[in-house]
Amino acid sequence: MVDIIPLRGLLYNETKAGNISRVISPPYDVISSPLKKELCKSSPYNIVHLTLPEGDSGEKYIRAGELLSQWMDKGILELDNERCFYIFEESFVYCGKIKKISGFIGLTRIEPYSKLQIIPHEKTLSSIKKDRLKLLSKCRTNFGLVFTLYNDNQKKIKPILDNNINKNPLISTGVTYDTDLKCRLWKITDHKDINKIINLMKHKKLIIADGHHRYETSLKYRNDYLKKFKQGYTSKNSIPEDFILTLYIDSSQNDFMILPYYRLIKFIKYPGLSELINIISHNFLTEIYSVSSPAFIHEKLLESKSKGLNSFFLYGRERKLYFITLKRSNVSKKTLNNTPEEYYSSLDINILDKFFMRKITGKHEIKNFSYSHSISGVINNIDARKFDIGVFLNPPSIKEIERICTGGYLMPEKTTYFYPKACSGLVMYKLDSYKDF
Repeated sequence: MVDIIPLRGLLYNETKAGNISRVISPPYDVISSPLKKELCKSSPYNIVHLTLPEGDSGEKYIRAGELLSQWMDKGILELDNERCFYIFEESFVYCGKIKKISGFIGLTRIEPYSKLQIIPHEKTLSSIKKDRLKLLSKCRTNFGLVFTLYNDNQKKIKPILDNNINKNPLISTGVTYDTDLKCRLWKITDHKDINKIINLMKHKKLIIADGHHRYETSLKYRNDYLKKFKQGYTSKNSIPEDFILTLYIDSSQNDFMILPYYRLIKFIKYPGLSELINIISHNFLTEIYSVSSPAFIHEKLLESKSKGLNSFFLYGRERKLYFITLKRSNVSKKTLNNTPEEYYSSLDINILDKFFMRKITGKHEIKNFSYSHSISGVINNIDARKFDIGVFLNPPSIKEIERICTGGYLMPEKTTYFYPKACSGLVMYKLDSYKDF
């Protein structure tokens, strides 16, 4: 059972903090050093001052806690006056088209993955969790959202959200770090609506799209807290540490996007694209194209995927574009059940690793490896001789992710990039704001 509850959000007071667009940021783990500098300059109250504090060792976490207290004392950040769910909408531009996704924000009771109600989709790094744990310990605040997916194919939750959007938003803002991104926020305060959502969500499973490190950090923090302070605690009791700030997104939305991680490869000694094609020719059918538009590459890959094929584009320093498709003889026949294991083994990223990467690296050593979400960016890097070849592939579909992760598998590294990212600082969860549940 997934247990969710409404919250009194910690929100920016725009009259004191200034324009909301200048104080919110992307999630901490996608902020580069140059972007961090820009965000810090945009406002002395930008959330990045708290999520990525300056300083050495433990000093920076102490500083973040002190800064948070100062902002709350000054009224820069204020607690909402009532518990509610928040409807969250993000609109963005992709390939020249305006798109949007929407969901709602609440608190999720933290459960170990072993209960199979809250499901990860990728592995985590212990070093990042240590950093987040230190920040959580000093600030006792969730500044960012754990981005989760649920299935609402029967459209029982959507009408509730839609009915509450028919009023002026609490917040409507752009963001300084992406001019194509806009965010809106509404409140659900009606107790009947809140209870309907709570009851409907009990029968769902949540897949974590973004925020694995935050979730696992909060789980450890809760467990450590119980060991120290709550002897005799039972699951029938609830404490603030039991919950984590969560964004719930219906995965069936048309504009919900998973971007691919294109590969950029630099060899110790570049053998030439034709030599690489020769190495894999036993496993792939090959077509040659003149360099075309990103739209052509994208659409050609999608067309191949729709036919159940595993296809890739290779682009090299010779400015040639090879379209390679795995031969049917290399693909094991699927059963009618389409098991999670079969979905996992047939992922493009796993096919690429097994039939391309392992074969070429067996003969030619790689010097450098990188990733990009931009077709034009890959081509420009190759043309500038920063890398030797680029590999374009399809991202997994949401259906593949759901079948694989609910079946007990984790997605390979650098497989999924959910877009757009949910901003940090729009709604926060202060653990100390709750004396009882």
